[in-house]
Amino acid sequence: MHPRILIVDDEEPLANLLRQSLLLEIPECHVVVAGSGEAALSRLAVENYDLIIADLRMPGFDGLELIKGVRYLDPHVPIVLMTGFGSEEVRREAHALGVSRYVDKPFGMAEFLALVRELLPQ
Repeated sequence: MHPRILIVDDEEPLANLLRQSLLLEIPECHVVVAGSGEAALSRLAVENYDLIIADLRMPGFDGLELIKGVRYLDPHVPIVLMTGFGSEEVRREAHALGVSRYVDKPFGMAEFLALVRELLPQ
């Protein structure tokens, strides 16, 4: 079975860069992009994913609210939370919600891809 990854970010250029990088690094994976937390939860209601990569700050509800919805639908899926506006308080809250990794922007693509490989089921 091919790994399924959901990227949730309202910054379309970054989301597409991550998608293309993942497809080059892990050609067998299926990568879907959602531009909002609401769109992501709609997808999660009908599809399962092996990894979710989400931005913290998005219009509508933010990444932490998204994570709460994700945990309701799938309590075990690994989640990577990305942010350019992190704080210790947000980091603690994300950890309490079960985020697998918290990544500060900007980040190196090689490190990011290694992190994704580590979190995908073997």
